[in-house]
Amino acid sequence: MWNEHRGFSLIEFIMTILILSLGAGVIYSFMEAIIASPEPTLRARAVALGQGLMDEIVGKRWDETTPLGGGSALSPSATLGPDLGETDRSRYDDVDDYNGFSEEDTFTDQEGNTFTVQGVKRRVTVDYIQDDASVIDHAVPAPASHATNTKRIVVTVETPAGETFMFVSARCNY
Repeated sequence: MWNEHRGFSLIEFIMTILILSLGAGVIYSFMEAIIASPEPTLRARAVALGQGLMDEIVGKRWDETTPLGGGSALSPSATLGPDLGETDRSRYDDVDDYNGFSEEDTFTDQEGNTFTVQGVKRRVTVDYIQDDASVIDHAVPAPASHATNTKRIVVTVETPAGETFMFVSARCNY
């Protein structure tokens, strides 16, 4: 007399739960990898965006009055930012023209080609650094009215994940 409606034993039930739990763990780890996989690529793009812009900036003249090929400017300008007629980045010819420059989502390279990296922002600040001491203190910006012979360039790149990358350079006019 065999019972046709035989149920699961406790051992079979525990084994089923164990197998389903292991399967769910494997699926969860794959999902985590899929969700997090763009982060290293996004970081690499952010670093490339920051370093590329910094390279572009430090390749420019120190100031509007700096002779081509280098040398000391006539006198440091008290104002920082694009000079008259420098309406866009393709016309920037010295370091401080980039002060206040920013881009978000759509970026332009030095040749004028545009490309998109969603959720990424980059911005530039240029200021003077106190240079009248034996050691230049990059943490102490010069007063706005006091133009010195040292400029600090900061390129900041922010990713959608909330990460911030800062690229800092100092340019001297000596």
